[in-house]
Amino acid sequence: MDQEKEIAKLKERVAELEQQQSRSKPKSSHLARFGIGFMITFVVLLVLIGLFQFINPSG
Repeated sequence: MDQEKEIAKLKERVAELEQQQSRSKPKSSHLARFGIGFMITFVVLLVLIGLFQFINPSG
């Protein structure tokens, strides 16, 4: 019986901590991840275009 009460308390505490963590995450981190991903994709695209033009010179 005591173990069940303790387990219930622990579950409640975990739920509270998860809610606090989800509330405390700034949205700017998502924007930063998007920005970094976009920049990496843009650079890779430019490198691939450059390689393609270098390999296939058409005049």
